[in-house]
Order: sequence, then structure tokens, then C-alpha cells
Amino acid sequence: MTSLNRRQFNRSLLALPAAALVGTGLGSLAPGTASAAPADWNTQFLAGTLGSNIMRQTRYGGGSWNARWNEIAPDPIHKALYSISAAGISNNLHIVACIGEEGPKHAVRNTADGSSTAFSPIPSQSGPTGIVLVAAASVGTQLHVFASIRDSGDLYHTVRNGDGTWWASWRLLRSFASSIDHIATTKVGTTIDTAVVSNGEILHAIRSSGGTWTGWGNIEGAAGEIGEVNEVTLAGIGSSLHVVAMANGYGLYHAIRKVDATWQRFQEPAVLEGKIPFSASAANAGGELQLGILELVDGKQVASHTIRRADGTWQPVRFISTAGLTETDDDLANLVLAATSR
Repeated sequence: MTSLNRRQFNRSLLALPAAALVGTGLGSLAPGTASAAPADWNTQFLAGTLGSNIMRQTRYGGGSWNARWNEIAPDPIHKALYSISAAGISNNLHIVACIGEEGPKHAVRNTADGSSTAFSPIPSQSGPTGIVLVAAASVGTQLHVFASIRDSGDLYHTVRNGDGTWWASWRLLRSFASSIDHIATTKVGTTIDTAVVSNGEILHAIRSSGGTWTGWGNIEGAAGEIGEVNEVTLAGIGSSLHVVAMANGYGLYHAIRKVDATWQRFQEPAVLEGKIPFSASAANAGGELQLGILELVDGKQVASHTIRRADGTWQPVRFISTAGLTETDDDLANLVLAATSR
């Protein structure tokens, strides 16, 4: 399936009423007991639903899960959630999303007391408008946001400082020859690694702590060909960059850029074989790769989860319980992960 066809496929799924999709009874499944992850970090799961809500679930550092999904951002006028990203800064969860055709917006949830700010437009001027793709990452107290207008090749960048101020204007970072289909970004040590999917390729660059950028290179040229890519997600663990890419035929492939800039080549982890994913999101939680997946199971769009441990082993993929999701919200359209401190 090409990138364009995949977008059409997802939009056609979003257009279906929930009642038209076949149920699987996954709401009765427990989240599954997993081995304890590093205890100082919680993994936050944000999901956009067909009912136009943003729901939150938490996997705690000890391996337990919150009892249910909770609504974080109801939208009473049912504006479409076109894209969403998140990053943790201490115990605050920063959320960037395109809700409706209104450009990128930002909100903050304090995971300690449960309070949230309302979504408000990012105030930086001269940036993307309308329907946009977004990606966010944090370095220290700064939030870095990347965005692109749908069907455009222009990639924009802005920063929210620790005092809550934003850059005065978005910066046009790069104009690609083909439209950008997906954006991903993450902190790796003190740098920001950013990747876009354009024309079926993963193009990647690194921003130094001083603000300078490397050139853009094709990851498959270094990590091996996996075919036409539809989506990519990144996670920085120590000084290594973990890349999970979704290619034609629903394959999910994992590669690592090591500290010496050499690559561990793309491989399909055995635990991910046989899945039918249409989206994935990764996060570093205490030195382990947490991977959330949206997949099709008996006609339903459900969330599942696995962990790549620090020793390189992968845990079995487990479904995430649908407890807390209403009948119209138990089909998930978007999923993003971020880690926050406990």
C-alpha cells in the first residue's frame, strides 16, 4: 500500500460510524501483567478516537496500568483530530495536536495533580496553517515542535522555552521535493533527531545543542532497504537513536543508530510478525523502548503494546484494555506515547 493509499485508507476508516465496525470483546481483556520497567518513569498513552475525543492511559513504572482510559480533551463540536504528538518535561505532559483545520495547538497536563490547560494555538508567527502534521520532543525544559501542512513538502520548527514563551516565528527548516507524509522527532543525548517520511523514504537530520543541523540523509541507505515506508517513530535511549518504521505490507521494522554513527540494520522483531498495524509510536521510559501499536483485529482498530528491554529482548505484544472507552470511542484512530517522571 502506498503512502497516499494508506492515508486514504485511514480516512475511510475514520469516516465509518463505530456501529459499522465489528466488535471483538477486547474491552474485557486485562491489560496484561508485564515485567517491571524502570520505576522512575511512567509511559503516557494518548489516543484519538472516532468519537473525536483524546483519551489517556498510563503504564506505571512498576509495570501496572491505570484501571481505565480517561478523557483528556472532549470536543463537543466533533472536530477531527488530524495529528497528535506529545513529550514529557518532568511530570508535565506537553501535547501538540491539529484539531480541526486550525493549525497546531498546544496544551499541558500536570500528571501529578491531573490539571490541564486548554488547547490554544501556538503563537509563533509565519508557520503552518490548516490541516497539519505535528511532532514534538523535549530537551531540558524546552519543547521542540515540528509541523508541515498536509500535502506540502515544507517542514517548520518552533520552540517553547521553559518560561512558557515561544519563538516569535516558526522557522522553515527544509522544503522537500515531495510532500511530507509523516514527521517524527526525539531527544538523543543533547541533540534532537528528526525524521520525515517523503515519497516512501525516511529522511533524517540531527540538530546539535548549539542549534546547527546536519544534512538530511536516507536512513534506509544506512540501515537497509525495507520497501516503501508509510510511517516512522523515533526514540532516543542514551546516545543511541531507535527507529521503528512501518513499511508496505504492514511490516514493522526496528533499527538503531549507535553512538559511533554506525547502524544496526532494520529487522522485523519476531513479536511483531503477523500484526496488521496502521500506526505506531515509541518512547524511552527509563532506558527501555516502549512501543504502542494501533492494529486491525477483526475489523476493529485497537491498541497494543510491547517493550524492548535494555538487553535487546522484546516482550510479547499485549492488547491494552478498552475499559473507559465508550461504545463510540473504542475504535482508535491516533496513538502517541511519551514518558513522564513519577
